Amino acid sequence: MMKFALVEDQVMFRSLLHRLLVEECKGKVVLEAGSLAELRAKVEVLTTADLLLLDIRLPDGDGVDFVDEMVKRQVSVPVLLFSSSCEDYIVHRVNRSFVQGFVHKDEDPKVLLTAIQMVAAGGAFFSPRFVERQRALAKTPDTFEKKLSPREQELLRYIGAGFSDAETAAALGMTASTAQTHRRNVMAKLDLHSAKDLQAYALRTGFTTIDRLQ
Repeated sequence: MMKFALVEDQVMFRSLLHRLLVEECKGKVVLEAGSLAELRAKVEVLTTADLLLLDIRLPDGDGVDFVDEMVKRQVSVPVLLFSSSCEDYIVHRVNRSFVQGFVHKDEDPKVLLTAIQMVAAGGAFFSPRFVERQRALAKTPDTFEKKLSPREQELLRYIGAGFSDAETAAALGMTASTAQTHRRNVMAKLDLHSAKDLQAYALRTGFTTIDRLQ
């Protein structure tokens, strides 16, 4: 019997996924959580799972960041990410992570079932919406990933959410003047001319969300 770990903060959607895993996949949910804090508290159970289904945007953090954390902690479990968003920055980060799959929440349930079966069997699966956006980005010559360094992309997650230079510096371990210089460079490279333009770009491309805006 397949053992699943399920992390999703929306209770109704999590219940539907739980039922699908038990009834359609004939599996057992050995870990269920609504936040990264709950998941970290049960990490020893996570190591017994055959597959982790992980939402990207959780109340206390980011699913892709947690995958990086798993790698550092040497927790080896196949990961299938899912999200209601598929903006450019999410596609970029998923592409560079160690996950085996991604499914958009608006896809048909059959797509999710296919993804679970393929990833659990040791393969990989990325849903049609993800692949479509992935291909579009590859053909676009002036995307942020071609203009900004990894450090600048990381910084845009904070300044795009409205963090001050001092707050960004504290979060990223740099001086406020360095954060200010990075901010100016990011805006110049992206041809943005105000904090409003910067936040609009960060929202549009998935560097931040309405919930994170300060």
